[in-house]
Amino acid sequence: MKERFTYDSNKIRTLLDGIYLGEITEYSIPEDLYFSIVSYLRSGLYQGFGGDLTQFKGKDLELLEDLRTNVYHFSGGKAYSQIKEYRSLLLDENGELRKQSEFTKLGEQAFETWNENWGLSERSNCVHNAMIANKWSEIERNKDLLPILVFDTTGNGCPICAPYEGYSADANDPIWGWLSPTLHFNCECLIRQEESDYPLSSKEETEKVEGLKETVPEAFQMNPYFDREIFSQSHPYFDTPKNDIDFKNNNYGLPLPESD
Repeated sequence: MKERFTYDSNKIRTLLDGIYLGEITEYSIPEDLYFSIVSYLRSGLYQGFGGDLTQFKGKDLELLEDLRTNVYHFSGGKAYSQIKEYRSLLLDENGELRKQSEFTKLGEQAFETWNENWGLSERSNCVHNAMIANKWSEIERNKDLLPILVFDTTGNGCPICAPYEGYSADANDPIWGWLSPTLHFNCECLIRQEESDYPLSSKEETEKVEGLKETVPEAFQMNPYFDREIFSQSHPYFDTPKNDIDFKNNNYGLPLPESD
């Protein structure tokens, strides 16, 4: 059973009441909302990576800490972005303030979309990207013995990923800087390691693959191990107006991780 985002209905109502009364804005994000998002996504990170901070050391621990920090930044951006959307619902199509009951109904629907629907895909992305990041740690350790990598759709090739099925290249090839799962939300593809006698894709196949790069959403043209991120900086939640850049760089006024 997939883990779902939980946030008490009374807290949702309190959040929306605060927004309606002007007590809550994207510049005064409630920490309980932020930490609920963090907790939900962080649990996916630890699930995919195979454990929490207490279970790793050395470079693996450093990688996990960087991925965790990225999840906190993403959670701040998500809280900031969704509160901006809720506030946009305060006025109707004529620019008039909605009745509070109408705003609350719209806000509750938006909350479900942001946190239950999109949140489920975001947590899935945490799980799989963390798993891939951990896999790349293994690839780096073993690439002298297993120097060839193969893109594997695991039998679930979607229109985005299917063209890359079976593509193979040297582990040090820069193409893996973007052709690394995940390539979209809910992607389940993997990277497989093979020995040196495994056939490499041809120059023509490589040119074809490189020509398809733009079919991969920009936010997924990354490698969670090399970029040390679960969510790329190209994700829309990180797209902040110029006047709010300093606020964003201060994690929207929200705490960054301690030991957990």
